[in-house]
Amino acid sequence: MSTKLTKISPAAGYDLVDSHALALTQATEKFRERILAWLLLRLREDGFDGIKASQLSFLGSLDCGVNFAAELARGLGISRQAVHKTVRELEGEGWLATRPHEELGNKRVIVFTQEGERMMSCARTHFLTLDTLLEQKFGDERLAEFHDFLDFDPLAF
Repeated sequence: MSTKLTKISPAAGYDLVDSHALALTQATEKFRERILAWLLLRLREDGFDGIKASQLSFLGSLDCGVNFAAELARGLGISRQAVHKTVRELEGEGWLATRPHEELGNKRVIVFTQEGERMMSCARTHFLTLDTLLEQKFGDERLAEFHDFLDFDPLAF
């Protein structure tokens, strides 16, 4: 979907007008993909060979303490079955563990293992390196403005 010039759709003849919002949406998705690829490369250099982008995104959504599958599913907009499948994969890699909740024995909780915490610590350290690169390229003030810009919520209008 181009945003370079207004075009006519080939099938139905509808106007496909330019849109800054569409171009920004596409650019931010590409930016996110490049950042994830960069981070995955760094983590693989740290010895986390099996990590995938989808797993890293999932791990990034977890709290450092106790996590519940139902809350994760709601927060990520995925099914509980998808959460359980991903958790099993990450347990197999040694980055997550599940155990019974101490007070609610019938509920299981999801927690980072020591190795999982090490990986997330490495990821955070790499993000600090990326912060330095971004600050050198754009400066603190422009980065703060960009962060504010990304907090724009069209539903608030």
